[in-house]
Amino acid sequence: MAALASGKAHDLARVKRDSLGLIAYGLATKIPGLGSAASVHVVKALHELLDGADDTARATRTQVQLHLVRVAEHLVASVAKKESTMLSTEQAARLMGCSRPYAAMLIDRNILAGGVTSAGGHRRVPEKSVLEWIEMQPKQGQRDTDYRAAARKAGMYAIPEQAYVETMKARRKKTDA
Repeated sequence: MAALASGKAHDLARVKRDSLGLIAYGLATKIPGLGSAASVHVVKALHELLDGADDTARATRTQVQLHLVRVAEHLVASVAKKESTMLSTEQAARLMGCSRPYAAMLIDRNILAGGVTSAGGHRRVPEKSVLEWIEMQPKQGQRDTDYRAAARKAGMYAIPEQAYVETMKARRKKTDA
């Protein structure tokens, strides 16, 4: 019994290496009652159907090619549609998890590329730009928690701390006097 099971496993591995094997395996698992073990028979049937030189084999190959072209065209069209989808500032803000004015500021500063403003002042931005911006943001838990280092990097500590302390002491003396 174990030898039979290992033989089936060997056949299944061979099927998955075959050019039509993954298709056969997928078909066998989708047809109720067949299961993955039947993929050996399905791959054999696919080869007989597609590898032949008769009219049926040629017609089948043509239909498979036409189907693949239609699927590819559909995928290209859906990607093109997704790239051309324009969002309002409110839609972009909801998607980004920020306020509408912040999204508008990102559009105005061209941080969200491709943003446009209508004559009436309404902003639109490509969904693709918003998704790219989201991807560039640090994930939750990865954000910089060293605020002093972030402030230093932003140039907020350009004045030496001692000069600041002395200026504050001088201001306090003026207000106390």
